Amino acid sequence: MAARPLSDTDQTLWHRLRQGDEGAFTELAEHHYRKLLNYGRKFSANQPLLEDALQELLVNLWLRREHLGDPPSVRLYLLKAYRHQLFKAIKQDPFRSSDDLSASDEPLEFSIEDTFIRNEKNQDLQERLYHLINELPERQKEMIYLRFYQGLSVEEIAQLLDLKPQSVSNALQRALANLRDKWPHSLLALLFLLGWSLG
Repeated sequence: MAARPLSDTDQTLWHRLRQGDEGAFTELAEHHYRKLLNYGRKFSANQPLLEDALQELLVNLWLRREHLGDPPSVRLYLLKAYRHQLFKAIKQDPFRSSDDLSASDEPLEFSIEDTFIRNEKNQDLQERLYHLINELPERQKEMIYLRFYQGLSVEEIAQLLDLKPQSVSNALQRALANLRDKWPHSLLALLFLLGWSLG
């Protein structure tokens, strides 16, 4: 029997969550927890803060379940809600120095732990790629992460970041052009590594 597409499963779980199904809520939370936490690590290294913000988001989802809408993409809804919750938590963090960057400008850092590395040669290429990505402007880094590591479409990224799709497309093209200019290997290897990171 063929597995249902993930989006259908998410939509079904979301519908059941709205009806008060605790099992559906737990399954949805468990499925997205790690991905949301990984996204949060792009904005803060404070693990307790990341986990607290995510827990608060999940508690609010459960408490407001009867008032939740029916988003076209549950994953996009959760990413956007977590991003908002996390930025609010970062701004309120008492251990954050007063001269820190604003939450929306928190530096993104790509690390080798972001993806599973299959062998040393690929690991070396990945490390070079992460180094180049980390040199990109913050907004371009976030878009590269969302597009190639979270697998979001241009339209979904635009919704998440409150931008026009054309602005996202232009920024991604600039980011890829910057990477291509500095990448010592073939374009095919670059695209392979970015695409391979989705798996």
